[in-house]
Amino acid sequence: MIIDFHIHSKYSFDCFLEPASIVAIARAKGIDGLAIADHDTMAGVAEFKRLAPDLYIIAGQEISTREGDVLGIFLKEEIKACADADEAIRAIRQQGGLAILAHPFKWPHLKRSEDFLRKFDAIEVFNARNNIPVPYYENRQARRAMQKFGLAHVAGSDVHEGFEMGHALTIFDFSKIEANDAKIKKAILEKRLEFKGREVSLGLEVISHFTRLLKTFFKK
Repeated sequence: MIIDFHIHSKYSFDCFLEPASIVAIARAKGIDGLAIADHDTMAGVAEFKRLAPDLYIIAGQEISTREGDVLGIFLKEEIKACADADEAIRAIRQQGGLAILAHPFKWPHLKRSEDFLRKFDAIEVFNARNNIPVPYYENRQARRAMQKFGLAHVAGSDVHEGFEMGHALTIFDFSKIEANDAKIKKAILEKRLEFKGREVSLGLEVISHFTRLLKTFFKK
């Protein structure tokens, strides 16, 4: 089973992709499941489930905190604003979800302590958009931390543009038909998965950032 654990849609402030377009691209690329992780909202989850009964849709949210973004997956309801990572982790676990540190070494968080990383159920070991301001640095640091501390992990494309879909995938040793939330959670926590990914090119990423800024400006 192949899952992309970091998907944004038009329900995020910095993304303009329609859920229907995301679902079509996922099908075309042979992706079995999507973790919906819009910024500070779960407004799009129901639409994804309605549009894609053939895909394994994981209800999630990317929660903004002062220590960086936290992915909550397997959520039952939207989590309101959290001041810090500890608050986000508590809110996620109260729902039986998993708390994942997204792009752990993204600027300005270039250094992380072992104690901080171990607070989470898993870290995002590969993020396809981790290339500004220093290409490859963030993913290298995440992989080193995962290996050094034996951390559970997932990979996600951090989709904001259609061309990013499928650049980071998490692969499980069971099929979509066999999958359920408990089985996927267990596999993540027990580190029984593989991942693969390639970063989006720096040129495309820069163009993507400026395009979204312009769209956001004209949308106001």
